[in-house]
Amino acid sequence: MATDFLKLLTSLGLSKTETQVYLASFELGPTSVQEIAKKARISRTAAYEAIESLQKRNLLSSFLRGKKRFFSAEDPERAYKHFKDSVENMSSKLEDLQRLLPEMKMLGGGERPAVRFYEGREALFALFNDVADVNPKRVDEVANMDDVFEKLDNDYLVEVRKVVDPSKIKTRILHRGTLKREPREHVEYCQLPNELGDFHGDIWIYGNRVAFVAFVGKVMAIIIESDSFADTARVLFAAAWLNHKK
Repeated sequence: MATDFLKLLTSLGLSKTETQVYLASFELGPTSVQEIAKKARISRTAAYEAIESLQKRNLLSSFLRGKKRFFSAEDPERAYKHFKDSVENMSSKLEDLQRLLPEMKMLGGGERPAVRFYEGREALFALFNDVADVNPKRVDEVANMDDVFEKLDNDYLVEVRKVVDPSKIKTRILHRGTLKREPREHVEYCQLPNELGDFHGDIWIYGNRVAFVAFVGKVMAIIIESDSFADTARVLFAAAWLNHKK
């Protein structure tokens, strides 16, 4: 039974030593620190420290009998009230913390982007799975189509595209290279002029994500989760789209 109470009270916020002292004192009734330490199987120093902490929590009281000080555990109802008040106080503080999160992030120079890296065959699966999780209304993409069809076999492309239903997401693609299939209804294409220079990869912008895919050597994908990065990339894409769509 004591073992069950030990686990319960420690889970509610008491240290193991505090719980041992409280339970020992409760079982013994009003008694000395020596007896409490003996019952709890801890040192007198540890017992004194735990008693002081428990008194601050109003879970343990003391009184003098003659010249000797005795300690007594408060009844379980007092313990229940203490933990109930602690939980309510913690809930209130958590609400304050949630409200102040933007201000705290500013202390660290703003919101730090989350960055994930993948390589090999799992790279594109991870990217498509992330798109499925975000479920954006639109994806903007910069792609080298020649690389896509040269570096990735068709069976692999078919498998990764099963992760997301592309017909439910509007897509705009600024691309180099030749399209190997008929344009899809939900996708708009705009070919980039060769004089802009060569590149070997993809850039995807969706939701609050910017993803980079490299096709040089082993396929690699980096997904950056950041509102500010995604907004900046989206503006640059829009400028390029308007300029070259003309």
